[in-house]
Amino acid sequence: MKVSEKMYRFLEQFLRCLIYVGIGHTAFEVVTIWRTPEVSDFWYYGLAVPGLYYLVAVVVLTLFIMFVKK
Repeated sequence: MKVSEKMYRFLEQFLRCLIYVGIGHTAFEVVTIWRTPEVSDFWYYGLAVPGLYYLVAVVVLTLFIMFVKK
C-alpha cells in the first residue's frame, strides 16, 4: 500500500499527538485518583484504564505506519 509523503507525515504527527494526549490524560487520572481520599488506594486504575485506551490506538497506528512505509 502506497500513500503520499504528505499523508505519511500527517500519520506520524497524529501518532505523536496521540502519544502526548495519552500521557497527559493518564497523568491527570493518576493525580485525580491519588488526591481523592476515598479511592486513593486505587491509583493504578488511573494508569490502566486511560493508558490501555491510548496504548491500543498507538500500537495499531504504529503498525499501520510501518505497513504503509514498506
